[in-house]
Amino acid sequence: MSTPPDVRIVVVDDHRMVLGSLAAALQATEGFEVVAAVSRSEDVVPAVLKHRPTVVLLDNGLPRRDGTALLGDIRAAHPDCRIALMTAMRQRSVVRDAIARGALAVISKIAPLSQLVTTLRAVAAGQLTLDEEVLPWLTQAGDCLLSERERDVLRVVATGASIGEISAELSLAQGTVRNVASSAIKKLGARNRYDAARIAAEQGRL
Repeated sequence: MSTPPDVRIVVVDDHRMVLGSLAAALQATEGFEVVAAVSRSEDVVPAVLKHRPTVVLLDNGLPRRDGTALLGDIRAAHPDCRIALMTAMRQRSVVRDAIARGALAVISKIAPLSQLVTTLRAVAAGQLTLDEEVLPWLTQAGDCLLSERERDVLRVVATGASIGEISAELSLAQGTVRNVASSAIKKLGARNRYDAARIAAEQGRL
């Protein structure tokens, strides 16, 4: 049985001591490979284009352009890349904006390393993950967040497109399309992706 490939990670933080510590800890974690450590916002997209990571661990508190503003640029440069945003800001709007722009995780900067590792493994698998520190900043009864990528997929699903057609339309791997559709189905309590598209449209989420 073949060993699964390492999760390739680009780590981004403007504090060099934090950046070095994070990169070293993740590099020492089995199944992870840190392919780049970046401290400046203008270097993030070039690093993503060069290294084609599985996951970008992105600090939201970057000078010049914050992490939330960079989410769309990263996704445009490498659509199959998954993004986990680190934040110290206890603001509901920050978390909602990050998820809406395509982040698959929002992680508190005071979360323990073990929790960060678990979160990154889930993100690498395409799962939306919010840790216990972040949930109180965000959730209310009945909240249902669809990420930008989930909305994109459901919009194409609504046309009756197959997985292959969605993959071609959005320039995403078919496995990514299935993972994104599955996440949306669970959030909306739908029977399948077509039902999820119908529910999202009826609720004005598309």
